[in-house]
Amino acid sequence: MIATFKYLFLAFTLSACMGAEGAGPWPLSGPMPQGERVPGPKAFELYCAENPADCTVPSNPTFKHALGRIDFELRQIIEPTEEAPGSDVWQRLDEAGPGDCEDFALTFRHRLRQMYPAFSAAFRIATAYTEEGQYHAVLSVETTAGTFVCDIRFPTCRTWESLPYQWRMREIAGSTTWEVFDDESIQTATAAIRKRGRR
Repeated sequence: MIATFKYLFLAFTLSACMGAEGAGPWPLSGPMPQGERVPGPKAFELYCAENPADCTVPSNPTFKHALGRIDFELRQIIEPTEEAPGSDVWQRLDEAGPGDCEDFALTFRHRLRQMYPAFSAAFRIATAYTEEGQYHAVLSVETTAGTFVCDIRFPTCRTWESLPYQWRMREIAGSTTWEVFDDESIQTATAAIRKRGRR
């Protein structure tokens, strides 16, 4: 409820978020549901231990951003690469090079938190299973228009419910625990969005 209240005045922030060319505004979405709190991925804990500033969340976000521009810029420097099973290391890229889904998400998250530190709580890592059953990580962005997702697999950020994923977990702002989603809460949230005709 508090997090929702914090973003009530931010609906105008999505006007320039559809790619680098500033195409039209995004369709309205809805928030991801809240899940049960669980420990986060071990690899994420290791990342936070080495980069504590990246995992510290200010409590009073105020948010204007150019999400599409950052998305475009990161796609010019990150070469999508899959890491071998069992050797996956979560890291952000500070210079051009290869990276996989969570590297893209962490780099995106770091860039946004550097540029808009007051809004850090709005930028959170989420995980899901893809349509092929692969475990996957993305960046979720909370706004009054709903939750948007920036994903290395798709050319622009888009509404969370429009992606072909089975959502699994999401980082909780300011906490070492994450929330885990259940299918029923996801289906309920998606149905509510469709009913409002906001997808």
